[in-house]
Amino acid sequence: MAADDTPNQETEDQWILLVDPAWTPESDDARPPEEAVVGGWFVPADGTAQRFEPNPNYEPSSEDSATDPVDATLRLVVQGQAEGDALLATLRDAVLSIAVDEQGEAIVVPSPDDVPSVLAVTAPAHSARLDVPNFREVSTRELAEALPDEGVDVLLNPGAPSSMRLLASALKEAAGPAAAPAPEPPFRAEP
Repeated sequence: MAADDTPNQETEDQWILLVDPAWTPESDDARPPEEAVVGGWFVPADGTAQRFEPNPNYEPSSEDSATDPVDATLRLVVQGQAEGDALLATLRDAVLSIAVDEQGEAIVVPSPDDVPSVLAVTAPAHSARLDVPNFREVSTRELAEALPDEGVDVLLNPGAPSSMRLLASALKEAAGPAAAPAPEPPFRAEP
């Protein structure tokens, strides 16, 4: 292969979209309507996929349609087709929305098995099931750090076809250890 025949290895920034499996294109170049796009991952030119971003306008074609990777994994765990570790791994980089009151404080309610729990959803499609004043987006790490070591768990996607109470300790484990603070740069002047 001659030097000028080498394929271009550079790529442009792009979005990789996850489309509802029920949507079928009418032609090869058809674009899915916004409500059929579950969400996507932004991939910059260096090829490093960013975390999944759910589409707030996604309308699941059925109750069997997963709303995001965490919801899909949760469904597999509930059906016995995946282990809990798979859910924890998927949660590690997720952004959740927690139910909050008028003052912005997390709402804690009894789970179906009477354990105090923070209400958390994995995508906007699950928010409509809850009658709460508002939601606040948090990373898994932020939620894990805010939870007490015991006594309050997380109810994930309450009211959804697949819902689960996660132990606070399991969520803390999924979030991983807190990152060590970066050392002071060598060029910073002493106070």
